[in-house]
Amino acid sequence: MTARITPGQGKQLVRFCEDGIVGLNLEKGGAQRVIMQGDAFQTRLKEMILELASTFFIPVKDVNVPSIHHHALAKYRAGARQHPDPVPDTTPLCYRVIKGYTLKEHAPKAGPCYKNFQYLQNWNFNDEPTQDCLVFWIPRLVPGSTGKTVDEQKIHLVKFGQRLELPTHHCSSFGSAALLSGMILAHYKATGEQVPLNGLWTRTDSCDADGGRLFLFWLPGGLLCVCWDWAGARDDSLGCFALGVETLRS
Repeated sequence: MTARITPGQGKQLVRFCEDGIVGLNLEKGGAQRVIMQGDAFQTRLKEMILELASTFFIPVKDVNVPSIHHHALAKYRAGARQHPDPVPDTTPLCYRVIKGYTLKEHAPKAGPCYKNFQYLQNWNFNDEPTQDCLVFWIPRLVPGSTGKTVDEQKIHLVKFGQRLELPTHHCSSFGSAALLSGMILAHYKATGEQVPLNGLWTRTDSCDADGGRLFLFWLPGGLLCVCWDWAGARDDSLGCFALGVETLRS
């Protein structure tokens, strides 16, 4: 059955879908109802999320995070509260990420990007698309992560994750340029904050064919992506985020 959905109902529908409800009342008074289960429900759920939310990155409220991840969420929330720039408890730390988002194609549509990223369309790098997953993060650079080389930051990330008692596969990478741009722009859309704060940069895992590494930071014209030949070098403005990725089955 096909139902007519208004934008306001669409937001509610996505929220209910993220709760795992398979019977959805789409009209006031219960005039129409869609019931889907199994593969058909999962397929249509992804389609509706894309159609109605117009985004690949959907903030998940703490109460809607699957119970299997409550322990990790609590640790991220504690780290967010303890950060030198504390993160409000109302700020989402978990996002439902949809498969297929890329830096070149989708980032300019997701939020303000410097010159709509037209300048990087011919860059030769692996624009790794996102996978279906949940991503946990603290939308602040990890304390003490600036002024370090790539190898030093990787060690620092691991130690940070250990201090927070996060799962061992969390804080194990910087995140691709696509994933980080999506998280940064989704956070901006949800909160109005431009992270990294204070004009700082974040390192990514993405490198071009010559070994130059991609970095992200904000300018007045939007989110900027640059490629630096000295990819592993330290810089006092260059840090990294704590990320935890939980892949979801297709």
